[in-house]
Amino acid sequence: MVRIKKVYDKHYTVINNSILNDTSLKWEDKGLFTYLWSQSDEWDFYAKEVAKHSPDSEDKVYKILRKLEEHGYLLRQRQRNDKGQLKANKWLLSETPRQKWIDIYKKRTDKKKVPTRQNPEQVKPNVVKPNVVKPDLTSTNCNKYLPKQIKNLNKSLSKEERERDQELIEILINYLNEFATRWRREPITFSEKEYDKLVKAVHGKDVGLLRKAAEQTVIYSEQYPQGYLLNCIKNLPDMKEEST
Repeated sequence: MVRIKKVYDKHYTVINNSILNDTSLKWEDKGLFTYLWSQSDEWDFYAKEVAKHSPDSEDKVYKILRKLEEHGYLLRQRQRNDKGQLKANKWLLSETPRQKWIDIYKKRTDKKKVPTRQNPEQVKPNVVKPNVVKPDLTSTNCNKYLPKQIKNLNKSLSKEERERDQELIEILINYLNEFATRWRREPITFSEKEYDKLVKAVHGKDVGLLRKAAEQTVIYSEQYPQGYLLNCIKNLPDMKEEST
């Protein structure tokens, strides 16, 4: 049997044992929460800054934050002034899970999901398609990404790839909200069709490049930011595969 003897020192943090004993959370989730809990109430939180204090990437920090939100230990809200303009984000932490926060997170994430069509499934007739010769679409700059896009659409993605693409979308939305707040712009919303195109476009892209695309969209695009962002992402280079 191994016994642990505590050696106390100054600069300690008092925390409830509830989150430490929560078996639904990983050690990395509990570790990040403890770090956030140790900060003062006046501390301004930035995921990019937190990532500098550990080997984990900013992508990893966002993933853990969503896990804490999902289990009711964190609530992230966007504040507005009397004129409806966006102000700084407000983050609340709780040592014990709060069901109300869990419900808010579920409601928020359900809105981001593409709704399923309620129309009854129709049986398509068996029609023989004529043999049509496809024109060459790679001769113009506007279509230079089209072959790659078609390849992504037809590719059978694994569960890990689909999960990563979904995480990239959430990270991209966080980037857009961050820069919209910083530049005092209205948040960018997406229709069902635009969101679906965005999911396909981010596949295989580097999260660091997505941040730059989001910043450029908020700063330079006013007429049609959704289309501007989509074109920026499509023309980004693919993420380099790690050597085995």
